[in-house]
Amino acid sequence: MLAFNPDLSTHPEGHLAEINLIADVCHNLPGAAWVPVADGYDHFVYIWQTASPDQQRWLRTHLDDLGVDYRYLAESPPWPPPPRAPAQRPSLGRHGLRFPSDLGAFVSIDTTTLQGLVREANALEPPGRKSPEWTLAHLHPHGHHIVRPSRRGEPLFLPPGPEDLRQYRGLLEMRDGATVVGHPRLRKSSFAALPANLSLVKRMQLAATPRASHERDLYLWGRDHRAADPDCLDCARLAGTPPDADSPAD
Repeated sequence: MLAFNPDLSTHPEGHLAEINLIADVCHNLPGAAWVPVADGYDHFVYIWQTASPDQQRWLRTHLDDLGVDYRYLAESPPWPPPPRAPAQRPSLGRHGLRFPSDLGAFVSIDTTTLQGLVREANALEPPGRKSPEWTLAHLHPHGHHIVRPSRRGEPLFLPPGPEDLRQYRGLLEMRDGATVVGHPRLRKSSFAALPANLSLVKRMQLAATPRASHERDLYLWGRDHRAADPDCLDCARLAGTPPDADSPAD
């Protein structure tokens, strides 16, 4: 409607900005009616708390028209809880221990090697894919990163290919020493050629460790980094845009 009738827009930056605003806040609305999951996540609360003032105003207008009482949205505690570093060894939490599997799947990769693998894979991506250079520039220069293939049931941000590109799960060491979760796209053949360089005990620990909720990932690290270091030279050099959650760069 706004594309056909741009004069109906009330956004100060014009109808395209308003279209983007509405599309963004509506992106997760189809799941907002789901029953909250066990850890207290509520889709609608998350949408509300991450909405901009203009998006909240748009939501209020339509909820008022529908007669919906949305006071609980403003009264809900902040979501999500503070992110935590990804686990690297099993624990006896509520998830319990998982049976170790894929013991040979874990590889430790130094920063220079990982940068080369990511750039090799990115060269095979179709034009327009987001560049991985922001992520690569913010890795610890002498870091070691633990990488394994993605498992069934884990978020898949892009389908396999072209060629033999696959998504991997990485525990990445960032320039400040923090370990975060990332999902690099690598060539399967290049990853398979890497030497097995982790001890059996370490691989057993990693294989038996379940993924935890609220793990700190590249997006959250990048958000905190930009707030803490607004004058970062690498951010300025690379336009200052951190990878988002569904980017092949992360």
